[in-house]
Amino acid sequence: MGMDAARLKGLLLDLLWPQTCAHCRRDLPRGWDDPLCAACLLRLRPVDRPWCARCGVPDSGGRLCASCRADASACRMIRAASLYREASVSLIHAFKYRGRKSAALWAGGYMARAWARCPELGRPDVLIPVPLHRRRLAERGYNQAELLAQALGQSAGLPVMERGLARLKNTKPQWALGRKKRLENLAGAFAADAALFRGLRVLLIDDVCTTGASLEECARSLRRAGARDVSAYAFAREL
Repeated sequence: MGMDAARLKGLLLDLLWPQTCAHCRRDLPRGWDDPLCAACLLRLRPVDRPWCARCGVPDSGGRLCASCRADASACRMIRAASLYREASVSLIHAFKYRGRKSAALWAGGYMARAWARCPELGRPDVLIPVPLHRRRLAERGYNQAELLAQALGQSAGLPVMERGLARLKNTKPQWALGRKKRLENLAGAFAADAALFRGLRVLLIDDVCTTGASLEECARSLRRAGARDVSAYAFAREL
């Protein structure tokens, strides 16, 4: 009995362009669906309690961290599915800089599986991916936060709104800036449509949270547009 065309195509692709682990770069077994090998999957570290009651940074004893005590926040709460280290860093780089969209969808599924660890987030009315500026979107070809939100929304039965929150400024990369400069860099960077968000409970979705400056600026825009509540959920949290 002959092999069907789809299976033959898959075997040929595996032979010519074998999929590699996003972290250790070893070839993945044929038919392996995860972007990480079995050993590197174990390197994904969940964010364990106690964490800051608002921003979710670990090791805060369940109280507010110093930054959250000092500043009033538009974003009520930030949580993450994993720590930003080792395999999670490589996984984010794979879908953010190396075009592996399937890795972002997998990471969104991981966020869905970790959802139960954060009951304090409640159940939002809508998921909103943090938007890219149109120039960066054209360069990358997709918004990785949208892919995360789509996978999470499909698994959790939550609607995703991919319009209404826009990035107006093509800001400098945040990783190179300190906290004060990050806030200055993002001032006025986002705008939200009041006709879409009034009275809604919104959950922002992003790939990584470092200081939370981008999420906070998005939340301010959504609050000004009349959102009743804004929280955030990221795939990874930097210490």
